[in-house]
Amino acid sequence: MTGRSGRRLTVAEALVVATVIVGGLFGSLLDRALVATPAWRDLGVVAWADYSRHADLGPGEVMYPVGGILWWGLIFAAVIACRRDRSVSRAVRVALYLAMAAALGAIVSTVIAAPTMQHVGSVADTDTAALQNAFDTFTVWGVYVRGICFAAGFLCSVWALVVLLLEHPLPVPHSSNAGATT
Repeated sequence: MTGRSGRRLTVAEALVVATVIVGGLFGSLLDRALVATPAWRDLGVVAWADYSRHADLGPGEVMYPVGGILWWGLIFAAVIACRRDRSVSRAVRVALYLAMAAALGAIVSTVIAAPTMQHVGSVADTDTAALQNAFDTFTVWGVYVRGICFAAGFLCSVWALVVLLLEHPLPVPHSSNAGATT
């Protein structure tokens, strides 16, 4: 990846950029926590289960694992690359270590949340007690805990990127008519 000045991004810088982009795309769990979950509470667990079967257990069954694994892999790769690159500051490393801790939290919460969601696919709509239990468990682990982890990881990735850009700015090329008046 080359900046406008022709300076090539280091592997560490490119991985931090990729981490921020992927984290931003797949970090929408905050939307679930603040918007969707309260709505599902109002609509009821049968409506939530029906939606989940079509979304989370439909296209989400591929998209969510791909996004999560890609994000986690990028964070871990960025941490390793930054440890090897002596030009990367301690501030960037700290931000990425915190992002890695958040990613580990997201992995742990996913280990609890994913089987709960998978179980929703086999629960009858008439078993509202089981659906309520699945909704409550998934809301805690799949929405709130994992959402906090994704948000923290995203913010730490942005922090790392901002510090990298402040420490290693990409020079802006000068225009040939700079200073000319019209």
